[in-house]
Amino acid sequence: MSLSLINNNRDVAIIGGGIIGICSAYYLHQSGKKVVVIEKDEIGKACSFGNAGYITPSHFIPLAAPGMIQKGLKWMLNPKSPFFVRPSLDLDFIKWLLSFAKKCTTAHTQQSQQAILDINLKSLELYQALHKCDDLDFQFHQKGLLMLFKTQAGLDEEAITVSQANALGLKAKILDREALRALEPEIEFDVVGAALYPEDAHIEPFEFISSMKSYLQTNGVEFLEHTEVTRFDTQAKLQSQLIITAIHTTKGAVKADSVVLANGAWSAQLAKKLGLTVPVLAGKGISITLENKAIENTRLFSCKTPFILSEAKVAVSPFNDEIRFGGTMELGVLADQESRGLSPNRITGLLQSVGQYLPTFDSEKIDRSQFWSGFRPCTPDGLPIIGPAPGIDNLYIATGHAMMGLSLGPITGKIICDLITGKTPDVDLAPFMPMRFK
Repeated sequence: MSLSLINNNRDVAIIGGGIIGICSAYYLHQSGKKVVVIEKDEIGKACSFGNAGYITPSHFIPLAAPGMIQKGLKWMLNPKSPFFVRPSLDLDFIKWLLSFAKKCTTAHTQQSQQAILDINLKSLELYQALHKCDDLDFQFHQKGLLMLFKTQAGLDEEAITVSQANALGLKAKILDREALRALEPEIEFDVVGAALYPEDAHIEPFEFISSMKSYLQTNGVEFLEHTEVTRFDTQAKLQSQLIITAIHTTKGAVKADSVVLANGAWSAQLAKKLGLTVPVLAGKGISITLENKAIENTRLFSCKTPFILSEAKVAVSPFNDEIRFGGTMELGVLADQESRGLSPNRITGLLQSVGQYLPTFDSEKIDRSQFWSGFRPCTPDGLPIIGPAPGIDNLYIATGHAMMGLSLGPITGKIICDLITGKTPDVDLAPFMPMRFK
């Protein structure tokens, strides 16, 4: 059967045009590789588009942590809760939940902390280098991150995380109300205190991706947008190894020496076409981005430091002339998640939470039709999947970053580049390898 080829001379084809795909394209291009990026929608308009933009060494505890199952069961009874598991009889969904439950242990958390912190710090270094690059133009703010607490119990629990962070070499400290007021004198917080992680940073995600895309497109990287992958051609290479020989899309076939699967929450669907199990579950998040004038009667826009309303799981990110409120984690089967759209209850819950922490915030002024939603790719152990695919010689997987996708974009792209070009990555890949799920 003849192929209608879009091209036949690329070294690497990257499936997915979010933060992971675009960063992989950047470092591969820098290494001299000819790259094509295949995206089913528009570059950067999926999960990367409306997230908080945090670069978070502070987030070294995986999603699969002690107490998450109990919280999930409790919050399932509250339609406005920040964490919700949407029930389903889908077999893959049930397997994912069982695997997640097994990983919600103290032992797993302790084993994962150093690996997560190390890879986040490496990514932060790469962001700092990218910001200094004359070819790229994006805002980068290293002003730290505040974790705000309404309850003393919550603050006391965070104090344990602060101690763990200090033990791992990360700067962090607890702030009482007076210290918080000294740091952010223009904001009226109704909280008992906060934790400050001064090494964290943040960017505006779509601005970053747009800058990267503009540079890459100008320098020969090919982008196939609104192009969906339909199937793969493979052939046997060695005993139990296959090799991908062609990627079929809605616009024709693509051939490349190496293939990167960086398709976020949709990665599991494509992996199945290759006979692979990539246990990624969609975790829906929502956000709204406001201009200064949208809530001009408050003093909210005077804030310097991004902050998280901890018990409510709401992130607040100040950008140059905007502020973004985002949160919720609604786990469920992707097809069901997509068909349901945005939940009015989740929107109400988020806005009510903001008002509880920020008394001057008036949610009645907010146009709820402006809320955005995206799907985070979540693994059952809370760690991303980065590395060679088992059984397919020229396939590399980069997905499952959950809420750390933006934070880990550059280091993931650098690792993928190192693997494809035969270099040894400068981070320990063992905790993140796809083989752990075989």
